[in-house]
Amino acid sequence: MENIQVQKSIQNTYYFNAKDMARLNEVLNLMPNYATRSIKKYTIVDYFYETPEKLLEQLNASIRIRVVDETQTLSIVCYNDGIRREFETEMHYGDKIQDKNEYILFLEDKLEDIYTHRIGIDIARILKNLKVFLYITTERKQLEIINNSGFCCLTNIDTVMFSTKRHNIVDYVLEVKMNCLNDVANKTAYDRFVYALEQKVLLTPMDETKFDAGKRIFRSEY
Repeated sequence: MENIQVQKSIQNTYYFNAKDMARLNEVLNLMPNYATRSIKKYTIVDYFYETPEKLLEQLNASIRIRVVDETQTLSIVCYNDGIRREFETEMHYGDKIQDKNEYILFLEDKLEDIYTHRIGIDIARILKNLKVFLYITTERKQLEIINNSGFCCLTNIDTVMFSTKRHNIVDYVLEVKMNCLNDVANKTAYDRFVYALEQKVLLTPMDETKFDAGKRIFRSEY
């Protein structure tokens, strides 16, 4: 499966303080003109891999295994010519990348396809040496915010632990993502909702992905 992303979806992501967790829940549940529904909680664990030669960093690519409940997905994200391309395949729960040749072949095929003119090495051999250098555990509470005009957005309240060999660092992240038709009325409703939220809770825009935040923490070890 491939996902080509040129433009970001309509989404705002913020850091917030642990002491504001209770206040954030209260604000979301009492927001005027909006209702909260469909509350669920789940855990996401993302394992990020690198080769000893740091091949992925050189290519501006990343390899991840994501575990949610008892499902496991292997993905590779590549940035080339300003385009983000993501490919993913399902894995058997509990498998490691080196357990089956199909996983290595999947990664090798995508890297060779995208970086044809930049790779002149035995990729399969290098990929067999992939090791986890960072994993991120996200405890997520997800709320669906709606109004009577058909507007809907997903609000994820995340407790995120970045784990490396030397550090376990916790951050608190709020994601607000529109989950309905991107027309003028819904875009206006989304902007009003985000603005009202920013007036009531101290939020700091998160101008990096969780993976980039994790890499920053990882590099601080050396």
